Amino acid sequence: MSKQRILIIAPDPGTVALKIQTSTFADIPVTGLSDWDKGAAVLAKENFSVVVARKLSKHQSAEEFVRGIIQLAPKTPLILILPKKGGPSVLGALRAGASEILFEENLGGELVSTLEKYLFQGYGLLRKTSLDELFDYCFPVITTTDMDLLSLTVIEMFKESLGASFGVLFREQEGRGSGYAVVAAAGFPEDSLAGVFLLRFGGALVRMCGPAPTVFPADQLGSLHPEDEAILGENRTFFTIRFDLSPGSQMYAVLTMRGTPGIDVLDSPFLNFFYRQARFALLNAERSVQTQNLIYIDDLTKLYNSRYLNVVLDRELKRSERYRNFFSVLFMDVDFFKRVNDAYGHLVGSRVLVEVGAVLRSCVRETDTVVRYGGDEFVVLLVETNAEDALLVAERMRKMIECKTFGQDFGLAIRLTISIGIAAFPEHATTKQHLLNLADQAMYRGKESTRNVVYLATPQSVP
Repeated sequence: MSKQRILIIAPDPGTVALKIQTSTFADIPVTGLSDWDKGAAVLAKENFSVVVARKLSKHQSAEEFVRGIIQLAPKTPLILILPKKGGPSVLGALRAGASEILFEENLGGELVSTLEKYLFQGYGLLRKTSLDELFDYCFPVITTTDMDLLSLTVIEMFKESLGASFGVLFREQEGRGSGYAVVAAAGFPEDSLAGVFLLRFGGALVRMCGPAPTVFPADQLGSLHPEDEAILGENRTFFTIRFDLSPGSQMYAVLTMRGTPGIDVLDSPFLNFFYRQARFALLNAERSVQTQNLIYIDDLTKLYNSRYLNVVLDRELKRSERYRNFFSVLFMDVDFFKRVNDAYGHLVGSRVLVEVGAVLRSCVRETDTVVRYGGDEFVVLLVETNAEDALLVAERMRKMIECKTFGQDFGLAIRLTISIGIAAFPEHATTKQHLLNLADQAMYRGKESTRNVVYLATPQSVP
């Protein structure tokens, strides 16, 4: 689960490595080098979570030695080992940029706890305090409005900065039922486990999230089950923060850590600056999506139009490929709608379609998509919904249409029914066109039988 690494540069790297041969670091690779040229070459090419160093030459000052390492790895915490306390070497090393100085006499008792600070408790991010470092670090966030790319970048950067094992950025799903939708995830052995993690902890984590960083032990969410142990591993600390975007719109970032960040980490200029930049970037990306969506809005019903159906299907197929999600497509048609136009005129017919769309929209969550496909045909995409659950939603829609009286604004009492076909990914189809075709075929089975009915795609239709 962890991609952290330790580099030891010292005349006797094996001796230093022996002092950290504990279960705490069992899953973290350690590279030991006793040659400066080899160490410099490795630092120039590879990334490490922390560097532990002891001077290689008696003729080199501690300040020069530290400066050489910092030039090669300016964003990597450096723990310098010195032979004794006091002396100009300490001041010089700190002036050159050493993150921490340990002395030989205390090395056995302090090296493990110091490494834990930088690997598991987020202290590595305290190095990024200059304006140039803050700007450079945040540059990937402030230069994109692509929501998918931005979301993944934000959660990966939080994970990297805090030394977290894994993290997830997610939203609440409003409307029909409840739940949580993964926006982006990082560090899970399998991306699909992000959904499992939210299913278990999502509700409790949302209640704990606030607009400022919050850290709490996992057992504060209640007693952990054996399956929780499998998900969390050695991580027993949650880091949470809420992004308040447009009114009524929030995202939540949750990361799991093996250690507990101190108040100096949570209140650090870097973390607060990065949080603000991430929030503004997410807000701008959300506004960009809303603006782009205007070209996908049906003028009559204000639902999405058929152009948007291709966009949302492509998006969900990509998300399902990564997170192993599932979703369902409902294809529906108003029964005998031509009779409404013939009997009352197209003005009434148009108003009735608006009312039908409102009923359909009321039956689903905010994260689901309702599309006016054309004429009196509608398509609904239900995210993270299997065929069985989609059947329940479709039946609710059918009954609500059947029971509603339409056209009351015109003094009319029009009664309607709809026929609905359902196809689920990946149960019935794994491509966009096949999914739509199966849902359409299932709907026409209803149109050719009793109408006012819901049909699932048949297994025989799957190639």
